[in-house]
Amino acid sequence: MGELINPRHETFAQEIALGTPADAAYIKAGYKPNRGNAIRLKTNENVKKRVAELMGEGARRAAKTLDDVIAEYERIAFTGLSKFVHIDANGTPRIDLSNCTPEDLDLLGAVQTETFKKGGEEEGEVVKVRIQPIDRLKALEKLANYLGMGVNDPRDKVSMTAVVNFINVPPKQEVEVKSRTINHDDGYPS
Repeated sequence: MGELINPRHETFAQEIALGTPADAAYIKAGYKPNRGNAIRLKTNENVKKRVAELMGEGARRAAKTLDDVIAEYERIAFTGLSKFVHIDANGTPRIDLSNCTPEDLDLLGAVQTETFKKGGEEEGEVVKVRIQPIDRLKALEKLANYLGMGVNDPRDKVSMTAVVNFINVPPKQEVEVKSRTINHDDGYPS
């Protein structure tokens, strides 16, 4: 159908589609206050069709936006550290962001690096890298709430932080790696 020919009718239809009461929509469309005329215009066939069209467009946009939000929560909730951490042949975890897309990197809440000398000048340089992914459990909780699953019991909260140290050291040197720390809230044992 598209826009109505009469610009006042179009403005009225847009206001009605937004949920504005007929009296107020009538005034916003540039008419003098008249409740009877406002109701009559609201029942006009062309105005009713235009309102339905506008509301359908709004519903489609809202559904797409909701779908996008849910898809992003799913992406956060179901992406693990394997996107960022690889285990070498010696069993040492290494952070590797070289194959990550910008969307993958958006899953990281924080990346911190620290460079220092290990054991003197001859030992080599050490780079400590800490990555912290976006809180997956929060995303899962939001998805579960949207899907009507689970109970909102604050005692069930668990927070997780992942820490991986990437160290450039000579091959025979021992490496200390702290791979994951899980903190439990509300007095649960850690």
